[in-house]
Amino acid sequence: MTIWNDLDEAERAFQDACRTFASEVIAPWAPICDAENRFPREVHEAAYERGLMNVSLPAELGGGGRSFRCLAAGGEELAAVCAPTAFSMGFNHGALRPVLHAGTSEQRQRFVGDVLAARGYSSLCLTEPDSSGSNLFAVETTARKTESGWSLSGTKCMVGNGTEASVFLTLAQTSVGGRPQGVSFFAVPRGEGVEVGENTDKLGFRCVTTPTVVYREVALDEGCLIGGIGEAEQILLETLDFIRFGGASVILGIVLGGMREVIPWVEQRRVVPDDPLVSKSSVQQELGKIYAELQASRLLMMRAADCLDRGEPCSTETATAKYLASELAVRATNSFVQLHGWRGIDGEHGAAKRLRDARATTIYEGTSQIQLMNLFRTLRRNFHADGRI
Repeated sequence: MTIWNDLDEAERAFQDACRTFASEVIAPWAPICDAENRFPREVHEAAYERGLMNVSLPAELGGGGRSFRCLAAGGEELAAVCAPTAFSMGFNHGALRPVLHAGTSEQRQRFVGDVLAARGYSSLCLTEPDSSGSNLFAVETTARKTESGWSLSGTKCMVGNGTEASVFLTLAQTSVGGRPQGVSFFAVPRGEGVEVGENTDKLGFRCVTTPTVVYREVALDEGCLIGGIGEAEQILLETLDFIRFGGASVILGIVLGGMREVIPWVEQRRVVPDDPLVSKSSVQQELGKIYAELQASRLLMMRAADCLDRGEPCSTETATAKYLASELAVRATNSFVQLHGWRGIDGEHGAAKRLRDARATTIYEGTSQIQLMNLFRTLRRNFHADGRI
């Protein structure tokens, strides 16, 4: 029995469809896009045809309307073959979250409905080269109030899916009449004054393009402000909760895919005749421990999915799931590389790429250290509230 036994018929069918798609479509393109450091456009085109894009975005805005349980179960299967490709396919779910959470009906149609209708992409623009990484409220990008709306200037880096995006959800310091008004969210259409660079050369997740985006006095109308002036904090926190849930699903896929590769190998590999690697107690214990942690992380991830489906807060679940999943992925892929011997470090085999991708997951969407700091604040708050920790 695993957690997937709890899926209903529709959820299981979706999971199976994702596994088939990953095998048939993602597998041939993953090494190519990784080597060429480029967006997996061919995979996305096929995914659109099979109804595997934007699956959990609202149906009334052109999304699939599926549950977040589906997104988690299917995302893990996609990521088992190539986590970066799966991440790029699901990126709209997180990047459009500020609009879905705080936007008006007009903004939801303009920045979600119209983007999905065009088979377009959105990006979150949070991190900056010098001023903000883990401390997102230290951004230096500025939005100055004008007679017609806003003028936005600044630089963002590591912008996920940025080379493809038609709208950038951007965190900026706001100024009205020369007076600071706090941090706000803006939906910035791609156009005049928006300069998008090339994909960066990263250790892992290479097909998730991460260009630098420069804003040069970009003129925005009033409808581009998402939520109120200076009200970005709650929007950002809700958005981060969501993308960490999605990230956990993809990260666990790295472990799943690695396990599917290493088990047949240790069963067939003979250190000496009649002595298969799988017979070693150290191997059994190591893989058993990884499996135990995979199951526990899945349970937490699916609890978060259920909370999101019910519209309930789940910041503790998502921070914990993202932290545990990324740390597990690094340890597990390191073990898989070791168990594969020389094949583990050979680029022709999958273990080396999984290790590279896993290492990146402890950085993006909040480092492991940031997750622990967030959890400590929750621990301390609960302790002083009623002692129930």
